[in-house]
Amino acid sequence: MASFRMTVAYDGTAYHGWQVQPNGLTIQEVLQRELGRMTGEDIVVHGSGRTDAGVHAWGQVAHFHTASRLGPAEFFPGLNALLPGDIVCRRIEVAAPDFHARKGARRKTYCYCIDNRRPHHPLTARYAWNVRRPLDVAAMRRAAVFLVGEHDFASFKAADGETATSTRRITGLRVWRRGRYVLLLVTATGFLKNMVRVITGTLVECGFGKRSPEDFPAIIAARDRAAAGITAPAKGLILRTVHYPSMPATE
Repeated sequence: MASFRMTVAYDGTAYHGWQVQPNGLTIQEVLQRELGRMTGEDIVVHGSGRTDAGVHAWGQVAHFHTASRLGPAEFFPGLNALLPGDIVCRRIEVAAPDFHARKGARRKTYCYCIDNRRPHHPLTARYAWNVRRPLDVAAMRRAAVFLVGEHDFASFKAADGETATSTRRITGLRVWRRGRYVLLLVTATGFLKNMVRVITGTLVECGFGKRSPEDFPAIIAARDRAAAGITAPAKGLILRTVHYPSMPATE
């Protein structure tokens, strides 16, 4: 059995997230179906992690095993010819037999895009949250400082998010303005369900002046979802990069 690692980009608008489920089409399902067509096998594709319905990816990493004799030179053009236009295999290569996309990942970076002007920009409406009120980006940056480091992020996870622990380490959180857009880049050793979206919604409330940057230590300490702000829409979130040890980061 040969092992392959691939980097996948997708527009998640039409999909019910990454993981196969009975109530809707998913990214994992499409990849497995088309790889199965190429190999004649029942292929299982393991991703670096789940993305929720409507969330996009530029650097999702996945692996699969196959007994076929096909290599990267055949898989790369063949798979992209079969995939729908909103999913692309950006790279595929032979992986070490013990490579595991999820277990081997050390950090992930997500980007969240806010369109901070009215009216919305129609060409980016599928990939950005249109927030019409002006945002105080400087205040959002000051608040973001309190989130960096290891904390119990229970206040920033979905109410139905089930995990053994809600402690995570954010290694970087950048907020900046580029023209009409406000962008957040969050890197962490792991994420809870909806964590980036709740962080974004809470920082946006700070940008409105509804919250102060100095409120954030108390929000973290509360360990209560009701203490944090709204959940930002899925469409503004992109899985940007998955980082592995002793390997160049997926770009």
